[in-house]
Amino acid sequence: MIKHLSLTNFVLVEKAEISFGNHLNIVTGETGAGKTAIIEAIGLALGARAETSLIRQHTERAIVEAVFDISSLPRVHLLLNEAGLSMDEELIIRRELSLEGKNRAYINCQLVPLPFLQKVGQELIDFIGQHANQLLRTSEYQRHLIDLFGSLQEDLILFQASLKKEQELKARLDELKGKETHFAQSEDLLRHQLQEIDAIGLKEGEEEELFQQYQRLAHSQEIGEKLKEILDTLSDNHPSVMGQLNRVRKVAESLTQLDPALLEPCSFIEQTLISLQEAHAQFDSYQANLEQDPRVFQHLETRLSAISRLKKKYGATVTAIHAHKQKTLSELSEFENLNEHVQECEKQWQATEKKTTYLAQQLTTKRRASAATLQTILSAHLQSLNMSKAEVLIELRPQSRNREGDDLVLFWLKANPGEQPALVKEHSSGGELSRLFLAIKIALADKNLTPTMIFDEIDANVGGKTATSIGEKLAELGKTRQVICITHFPQVASKADTHFSVQKQEVDGRTCTHIKLLTKKEREAEILRMLGGVQLVK
Repeated sequence: MIKHLSLTNFVLVEKAEISFGNHLNIVTGETGAGKTAIIEAIGLALGARAETSLIRQHTERAIVEAVFDISSLPRVHLLLNEAGLSMDEELIIRRELSLEGKNRAYINCQLVPLPFLQKVGQELIDFIGQHANQLLRTSEYQRHLIDLFGSLQEDLILFQASLKKEQELKARLDELKGKETHFAQSEDLLRHQLQEIDAIGLKEGEEEELFQQYQRLAHSQEIGEKLKEILDTLSDNHPSVMGQLNRVRKVAESLTQLDPALLEPCSFIEQTLISLQEAHAQFDSYQANLEQDPRVFQHLETRLSAISRLKKKYGATVTAIHAHKQKTLSELSEFENLNEHVQECEKQWQATEKKTTYLAQQLTTKRRASAATLQTILSAHLQSLNMSKAEVLIELRPQSRNREGDDLVLFWLKANPGEQPALVKEHSSGGELSRLFLAIKIALADKNLTPTMIFDEIDANVGGKTATSIGEKLAELGKTRQVICITHFPQVASKADTHFSVQKQEVDGRTCTHIKLLTKKEREAEILRMLGGVQLVK
């Protein structure tokens, strides 16, 4: 629960310190005095958006600090622990607003991001604002109330999990059936592709080797002519090369007999002759084996053309063609087992669909029981709120299944005897909605785990006699949890355990809002003021 609230330069408040009681806290004051500043400050502490308009004029910065008792809130302890924040029995939240737009949030003196603060704030306080009763005009919220009252959250989670699995299986089944159709259309094509690739019998590196052979055969005549010229030149009978070198070698050998220093250059000539003879031998061998058969050339040309066609269809390289073949084999293998997969998936989907339907029916049955009990309790609370003949009827209609189940929930209100029930979301007045919303909060009090409830003028649009009943209900609610309520009704204020008065005063030419905890005597005077009597005793 919130123990203390400190405001500095916030709206019209220059400085205020508010210590809340553990039960029913009432805030009163003239219209425009600044009562909503308390609600705005608490909202800011819980992660509401910061606006520079909240900073008191002629000041640079506003500060809101709230102290909470979290000793009985294990969920908050878990959130803080997961975030690595220090904690004890108290939680201190601080928001700083500046005109420069540098707005910061702190938890126990440690800077935190706003989304995390909002997550923690949801666990601390349940806000019921002036327009909160408009939630009752939505079927979604009405269904949520039925589930909350009947503690059906786990049933809903089980249903949603089954529905999600059912939808996933149906999507998978549709995908497999789509593949069946695709297979029927493409099986012949895939098998033709395999046959075409297998017929060629490609090997890695084969294309390069074939191309070399093709190039050799394509230029065989030119190669043969040039080889002949080389062999003739290197022939021993040819005077221009080998013959002259042999004569040079003989002259050099005679020189070595005259001077041994010439042995080394003479050896070079000898080596050159040996190399030329070896070259002659290899050229001669190459010429002897030079293929010039047109049939071999045609075979190579046909083979290379076939490989080129495969590359254009299935990949730019032999490796890519083999990869396409493996992919095709994989697809065919999958298709061959596809019928079995379809049957298994359909079996799982049908079983899950049956389970989902069962869970939906169970949820509907429990919702009907929850609705029957809740409508009786709400009718009783409304009758005690000056609607003596009021009846609440909760109807469940079948609807197309969605993640919330098969049920459309509709709240009907028979506000006066002799009248037909009217749909709450269409025909209820503001006063009726306010009282019905309060009745719901009281009926679901033990389901709401937040320790503090804040009512911002929940008694708007009602009369004085009804306000008395509302005050009694708030006092009853305040026995089991902390309640903070802003009100204009003395009937409600008279039920307070702790009473604050908000006053607007002029000090040194400036308007200031003051928030004061009232003594017993001051409370009596304030209630008298609210009744139209004398002003608050100073």
